[in-house]
Amino acid sequence: MAKRSPKNSVTRFAPSPTGFLHLGHAYSALTAAAASGRGGTFYLRIEDIDPTRSKSEFRDAIKEDLAWLGLKWEDPIVYQSERMDTYHDALKKLERKGIVYPCFCTRSDIRREIDAAGHAPHEGPDGPLYPGTCRHLSAAESEDRKGSGEGFALRLHTSTAVAVAGDLDWTDRNHGLILATPEIFGDVVLARK
Repeated sequence: MAKRSPKNSVTRFAPSPTGFLHLGHAYSALTAAAASGRGGTFYLRIEDIDPTRSKSEFRDAIKEDLAWLGLKWEDPIVYQSERMDTYHDALKKLERKGIVYPCFCTRSDIRREIDAAGHAPHEGPDGPLYPGTCRHLSAAESEDRKGSGEGFALRLHTSTAVAVAGDLDWTDRNHGLILATPEIFGDVVLARK
């Protein structure tokens, strides 16, 4: 992987327009802008993929608040809702490579399976880890369940993704080289159908 020098760093701030920004948002935006440093690039990406909660007044307020903080971002602003075809194409590519798989488990299914397993470690940094229930379903079973209209999510097969991508790292201004360990998050949901 090519190393990016700090002067060429790229950062982004990606709020959801579902409410007004708060102090934590301001801190995150200022940190992201500062991290881009001299000669770096700072992007604003609006996470507006929840059509029932995303509101134009919050989107406008985000831009006003960031401008009030003195932040300048690269144009154009990226709106997630305008990129759904791009994300769909990327997911299809990951499916063809065997890096994502359909998962039919509900949150309560996952919790029941974790509780039934007893003492095994099931907690990640952000809560319970998916136990891999649907990871090894056959293609035929997955297609049958999809065909019957059963809801599903697409999960990242993390160990496969890590094997394909190789080491992932970045250079932190204060801590030097940091090696990513995505395995600690388990097979995360990338999309819901």
